[in-house]
Amino acid sequence: MVLMTYTQLDIAPTIAHILDISIPHHDGKEIWEAIRYTEDKNIKQILLVIIDGIGVTLYNKLGGTINYVKKLSQDGLFFECESLPPRITTPNIGTILTGYTPEHHLLYKVADVFYTPIRSVLEIASENGIKSGIVIETMGAKSMSNRVDVAIGVENTRGIVDYDKRIINLALKAFKLENVMLMAIHLRVIDNCLHHYAESWEDVIYSATTIDGNIKRLVDGLSKSTLLFITSDHPVHVPKWAYIDRDSINVPLIIYHKHGYADGTKKSDRGVTNKV
Repeated sequence: MVLMTYTQLDIAPTIAHILDISIPHHDGKEIWEAIRYTEDKNIKQILLVIIDGIGVTLYNKLGGTINYVKKLSQDGLFFECESLPPRITTPNIGTILTGYTPEHHLLYKVADVFYTPIRSVLEIASENGIKSGIVIETMGAKSMSNRVDVAIGVENTRGIVDYDKRIINLALKAFKLENVMLMAIHLRVIDNCLHHYAESWEDVIYSATTIDGNIKRLVDGLSKSTLLFITSDHPVHVPKWAYIDRDSINVPLIIYHKHGYADGTKKSDRGVTNKV
């Protein structure tokens, strides 16, 4: 049996297939295990969570520190997903959202989003009547404000832990108040910790603990049937801490279905169409 190798290019085409929309001439392929996973599920919304700076080796090394996230992977699907060069935040998030290589989407800095003709899966969804949104840092939100239905920016004014907490709060509000069907969010505490204040492994553990708690709070707060994609943009790339990922280029990809509350979904709600 030959196991299929997946990359970050494959996430957007998979989401598009589940939504029954098309990304033209994309570089990736569909993750068929994920598509089959959704066949018997009445999905009302999709949430893409990008955790900055966590490769597979770091994910494994964190062990029980991220027990909740690992439980999601055990109850859903888990893949080691190859990250593409240059393995830095903006181009790799561009790859995750578009299904194109950096050489094709040309999103190397946030300002490039203002000018690129390449459309993300969020934009294509919006064009097809599927309300989409993003909760991200302020400049990233500004660059997407005319491309998606809801673009919410968050400034890091009270520390990175508070920043991630507000990302979660605003994502839940957007789902509840704006009726968004496809959402992407970006959590930054681990990468920010490694870049700016980590002096010991305990600091990394602390940042991972906040991620685990925020993901739990996020999932607990989802009232509708939701398909989650949880992944990362790149492995550890801070020189001081690069040994953690041992030159690995893989990042985790977790796909998990959260059942909606019995009284949280109206019969009139439009569900996500799966053409499989």
